[in-house]
Amino acid sequence: MSVPVPPGPPMPYAPLPAPAPPRRKWPWVLGAALVVSAVAAGVVLAIAVGKAASSPCVDKSQTAPCVGPGGTWVSADGAVRPRDAAAPATTSPSIPALVAPTTTEPALPEPTAKDYSVDLAVVSKQCFGSAGCNVVVEPKLNALGASTLLWECDITYSISGDSSGELIETAYAQGGTSYRVDRTAMSTKNTKVAPKATVTSVSCRKP
Repeated sequence: MSVPVPPGPPMPYAPLPAPAPPRRKWPWVLGAALVVSAVAAGVVLAIAVGKAASSPCVDKSQTAPCVGPGGTWVSADGAVRPRDAAAPATTSPSIPALVAPTTTEPALPEPTAKDYSVDLAVVSKQCFGSAGCNVVVEPKLNALGASTLLWECDITYSISGDSSGELIETAYAQGGTSYRVDRTAMSTKNTKVAPKATVTSVSCRKP
């Protein structure tokens, strides 16, 4: 059988302490990220400053090839030379234009009367005893000079042997041996007369 324990004196009231709030970790993470970003930016800035300080260009933000100090030019390989002699080749060397060879005709003089000769071929002949003959002749022209190849000419010639006197006719030469001629009808005093022709003048022009 248990013996009851007499109650002790009452204890004074003391409130329980409030629980501590949980510690938030995100400010530390954000702070670490800001520190890393600042360090990276500082490294990039230091590199940029180092490059600018080491650039040989007048404008430190540029890289070679560029204008250097003191009127010089800094080429891509870093060499420094006077600006007038250092301009980099930005265009290909010019190629001279092809010029077609010029061809000119030889300067041949204008033909004269001595560059032609003319013979007469008898086409028909009818004689009447002592009364003479009716004769039809055709001129045969010959070119004697090289200059006749480049000209068109009117060739005037005279025919002797006609009973009325000298006859004047004109033939047309189209260069080389191409001619346009007319036949001539004449009357001779007797059967022994042989008509003859002589070139007297030539008038020429370029075709």
